[in-house]
Amino acid sequence: MNNDGGTTTRADYRGVVLLLLAAIFWSLNGAMIQLIHDQGRGPHGVTIAFYRSLFAGLFLLPLARGKWRTLRSSNPTQSLWPIRSMALIGVVLFTLMTSSFVIANTKTEAANAIILQYTSTFWVFGLSSWLLGEKPRTDDLWFVGLAMLGIIVIFTGKASTDFVGLAIALASGLFFALLTITIRRLRDSDSAAVTVLNNLGSAVLLFPVAAMFADLTLSPMAWILVITMGVVQFGVPYYLYTLGLARVRAYRAALITMVEPVLVPIWTYMAVGQTVPARTLIGGTVILFALVLFVWRSRTGNTGPG
Repeated sequence: MNNDGGTTTRADYRGVVLLLLAAIFWSLNGAMIQLIHDQGRGPHGVTIAFYRSLFAGLFLLPLARGKWRTLRSSNPTQSLWPIRSMALIGVVLFTLMTSSFVIANTKTEAANAIILQYTSTFWVFGLSSWLLGEKPRTDDLWFVGLAMLGIIVIFTGKASTDFVGLAIALASGLFFALLTITIRRLRDSDSAAVTVLNNLGSAVLLFPVAAMFADLTLSPMAWILVITMGVVQFGVPYYLYTLGLARVRAYRAALITMVEPVLVPIWTYMAVGQTVPARTLIGGTVILFALVLFVWRSRTGNTGPG
């Protein structure tokens, strides 16, 4: 299942497909948050993050049945926690990443939030060698460079003055990168167990914050949207993402999921009529071109020692 060498295998290609599917489902995020905020007085970002994690975790809970042992500490008698410390770190990072991203979406345009979150790709490429021992290949750097060029083209067309929202979105990128590395280090654990722990653990951490500083009440339509968001846009794709990371190196996964910022403004336009700027279309085309080349290489197995 795992491939720690440098040759692309059939398992790697399945991982690429899983990661692409995860990114497509994730890309519904901005549109759904905007739809929720169109339901009268929009709920606080922490409230959305809490309910989204809660419903995602509950939906996937049956898949983790009997799999919790894969998260146990190797020496439970010598550890303060029965669960591996890396898994608990993952819960904290997951909570910080998801809540900061949702809050950023409520303070700036959806496209701004997702584009800045994908500065995570730089972090993953920079930290993978140190934290995972997975040194990026030189030709992989060409792909990420081309994709990031597309991100730059998109972002130069934005004129948001909400610097708080932009700063929060940048922070979500760092948390996303650290979460990706953490999940990769947990690749010997069951993917469903990791996903459920992250979501339900995040809900537990966010509940007192939401109850104290936000309003947990929602309109009937907002309830439907939040539940759908938790299952379709959040729970399922994070499960697919965890499965994919068990097969694909972290820095390559960071590149593959960059299809998400291409799709976010498209879905947002279809949902609430936000215009897709020409720069977004141009930059998105560049990103998709880089991803098509990368996926084609993965399919053909055209890689050398890495």
